[in-house]
Amino acid sequence: MNETDPIDGNEVVEQRGLSTKDAYEVRRQTLDPDALMAEASATTALADFGGSAFVAPLSRFMERTAREIEFRPGRLNAFRAEILRQLVNRLRFADDLRRHPEILDEDVSDPIVITGLPRTGTTKLQRMLSAAPDVQRLYLWRMLNPAPFPDAVQGQRDPRMTSVLGSEGVGSETTQEHRQFKAAHELALTQAEEEVFLFDFTLDQSICGMSAGYLPLFFHQEWMPDIAERVTDLEGYRYVRTLLQYLQWQDGGKRNRPWIMKFISHMAHFDALLEYFPKATIVQTHRDPRVVVPSISKLMFELWSINAVVDKKQVGKDMLEWSAAAMGRCLGARDRLQLDARILDVPYESIRSDVMPVIREIYRRTGRELTAKAEQAMCEWEQDNEQGKHGKHSYSLEEFGLDEMKVSTAFADYNQRFSSLF
Repeated sequence: MNETDPIDGNEVVEQRGLSTKDAYEVRRQTLDPDALMAEASATTALADFGGSAFVAPLSRFMERTAREIEFRPGRLNAFRAEILRQLVNRLRFADDLRRHPEILDEDVSDPIVITGLPRTGTTKLQRMLSAAPDVQRLYLWRMLNPAPFPDAVQGQRDPRMTSVLGSEGVGSETTQEHRQFKAAHELALTQAEEEVFLFDFTLDQSICGMSAGYLPLFFHQEWMPDIAERVTDLEGYRYVRTLLQYLQWQDGGKRNRPWIMKFISHMAHFDALLEYFPKATIVQTHRDPRVVVPSISKLMFELWSINAVVDKKQVGKDMLEWSAAAMGRCLGARDRLQLDARILDVPYESIRSDVMPVIREIYRRTGRELTAKAEQAMCEWEQDNEQGKHGKHSYSLEEFGLDEMKVSTAFADYNQRFSSLF
């Protein structure tokens, strides 16, 4: 490593045997928010990040990461690069918004929104709906960089796609953790993906419930069901709405094409979701939490293990607390806003084995025609993406320090209300 190489905190710790305090100091300096923002500004020659609401959440996020995360070798710089990417995109987006205020005229009020506990069929449903030619899709490559690159040339391949092709963590199989994660959930550049990648640009992890940099950080207090909607919830959803307007504007406007959205955390933020997407058609998927919790625990363990040293028992505890608190907020909002008649509740088994009737009902609720061409495209996607295509996703409650009684107790209200669907 020469003097011009970026410092990787873990490599320094391993080579020099730094104390815990000194290791924290290396991480703190590497993730210094002011330095990150200054570098993003230098990279883009821009200074306006689109407001300052993100600064406090970013500072909390970087401080907590420096204190709590033990990065695997080489991964601290990779995480830093992710945060820098988000800041660069904020700058470029704010500049485009200044030069093209008509972006805010784009209508994104009526998406089809899929939510529910993780591992309940949300990805399959989103990707089948996104296969239709008359909708707007949240492709991963566009969400990673919603702002076009300065060197983009009209008529040529978008350099945003080229920049992430083959990059580690996007379709990569370089480690066992990558391969095991892919068996549970394939990240593919040209597949639809959940808009957690757009919420990442808010730098507010309390909205997402999980880290932008794929780190095991949680803010449990803010997920408790008796906590009222916070100002940051509304700010986060406002910012994501503008990003969708931005992406739609880049793609020639709405042209009678609704967005197909999917984010598991929407169920904990129905107030904010409906504030900014008032005409949304909402679909909530359901599955037995005794299966969901170990499945998502295994998924997140494999994902987080790419970047950090992770304890399985802690992952199980965190995922149970997070998912139960999110569901508590969901049930509270459904009652408070009287949403039951508005939400289409769908069993996981229907998505797994007989999904087209579900899709027809979604179209009926939106008032849109399900054309033969759209249905054919969806069926072809299903045939090409059989469950288990990339390997078997195996898990158990016991390996994460959990048992059926703990899960059933945490989800008692949910089970009483929706157990008929699983």
